[in-house]
Amino acid sequence: MSRVFYLCFLTARLFIHLAHGEEHKGEIKTHYISAGYFFQLKCSADDDSEEPITVTWSRRWNQTLNTTFGLEVRGDVLQFLPAQTYHNGSYVCEIKYPTGSWQIEFLLFVDPGPCPVPAESRSGSQGINQVLFCRQKDVLHLDPAPYIQWFKDCSPVDKQILDHLWLINITESSAGVYTCFINFTLQGRRYTSARSTQLKVNKENTLLNPRVTNPKKDTVTVEPGSSRELVCSAFLGVGEGTESETFMFWTVNEKHVEAIKELTVSKTKIYQHSSWTYGQSTLSISEVRPEFLHVPFRCIAQNSLGEDIGMLFLQPANHSGFYTTVCLCMAFSMVVVGVVMCFLFKVDLVLASRKLRPLVSKKRAPDGKLYDAYVSYLFGDGSSQAETFALQVLPEVLEKQHGYTLFISGRDDLPGEAIQDLTSETMRRSRRLIIILSAQTASRLHPTIHADEQLPLHQSPQYFPNYDQQIGLYDALIQNGLQVILVETDAKMDYISLPESLRYIRRKQGALRWRSGNSIATSPRNGRFWKCLRYHMPPEPGLKPQATP
Repeated sequence: MSRVFYLCFLTARLFIHLAHGEEHKGEIKTHYISAGYFFQLKCSADDDSEEPITVTWSRRWNQTLNTTFGLEVRGDVLQFLPAQTYHNGSYVCEIKYPTGSWQIEFLLFVDPGPCPVPAESRSGSQGINQVLFCRQKDVLHLDPAPYIQWFKDCSPVDKQILDHLWLINITESSAGVYTCFINFTLQGRRYTSARSTQLKVNKENTLLNPRVTNPKKDTVTVEPGSSRELVCSAFLGVGEGTESETFMFWTVNEKHVEAIKELTVSKTKIYQHSSWTYGQSTLSISEVRPEFLHVPFRCIAQNSLGEDIGMLFLQPANHSGFYTTVCLCMAFSMVVVGVVMCFLFKVDLVLASRKLRPLVSKKRAPDGKLYDAYVSYLFGDGSSQAETFALQVLPEVLEKQHGYTLFISGRDDLPGEAIQDLTSETMRRSRRLIIILSAQTASRLHPTIHADEQLPLHQSPQYFPNYDQQIGLYDALIQNGLQVILVETDAKMDYISLPESLRYIRRKQGALRWRSGNSIATSPRNGRFWKCLRYHMPPEPGLKPQATP
């Protein structure tokens, strides 16, 4: 009870110091030792990548090491020769590097009892063999011939003089505090060092054959030259203590990973699920080298009852699927762009292909047609936009520049010929019907006249639709043998007064818009118009009809 009270008093004293003292940089370590035994503190940072310049020691609570009896500094080591109860307290070492400094604070609890407080705890199951280690390597290096003795609950254990203690077929009575005493000589003086470990024995044997749950026989895809982590999970047993009796380790192509610099194994993590105990070991690969590919990586879980092995293989990543997806996406994008471009530039592409056709194909066979287009418009006063376009502009471009043969009403009619016979025959021998409409066309038509009504033939063309238009529309709509091209010469067209047949064609295929008011027929204002008109015209101009002698 007095030892417990003493430790509580020291703990409270140190916490008061930490609450009101200086701010610590670095880390804090705690040690429990017993009075009368040799002990030493070693000042070393976890990261030793830099060579330290100086190491200095100091003591908290305004006490210096120079006035403290029984202390000696040997470089980065502070030795207690031996430790006494007045050595309780906080000790600080400061390591100075070229790029900065690091502090480590040691909280030292010195117990007046004969055996040290256990520094660690181990557990085992009944009926198994258990090994305990002295874990005082720094002390063993001080004397080449030390004398080691083991105690249990401060009583000596017979014939145990090694730095480890084997306990065979442990039972519940094997539980207790085991202390390793090392007697050695330092600078001509005899000292004793001690360290205790508490052993707990489970009442029932929960150690089972280990079982690797992951991996089994897996294949992992990796990028050569990159880093990767491989995780192994294993079932260790039921209840507490099984983790200390089972070891997990890795091999690569039958070699231990410790011999390969690119491989590092982390400390096994232990976790509980219900009463079952599992372990997890992680193998870190800093660089996936070619010799790591297609060779077995084995994770081995082993205890006194047996072992289990999990295996996996590394294979290089196959990017063919990715490249195929990228190519398909690019091809699809190109198809979409191509379709859009064809839609936007359909007229230009068709006209360009017509220019190249004579180079790659034979000249088309005659189709018996004499005219490339029959041109119809409402004529009579000689001043309408439609008449000007039909008699002047249209022949200038289609006939003179592009070689088309046109039959234009009012220009190519022969006097004295019957209108019905001439129109019907000419339509039959034409490939296209061009109907030119203007605002005057609609205004001069009677609103009650329709294309399907029978009109008196003696009436003047100024007051009803042209007969050639009636014939052409009938042929286009009923017999579907003639393609109609509507051309508007005015911005505002009123189709209400036009025949239903014209309105139907306008709705079905639209109309081309000619921008008047420019003396140059091929002005840039109408460049698109001429392309669209040529697009609707026959691909190749026909042979010009020879004049009848």
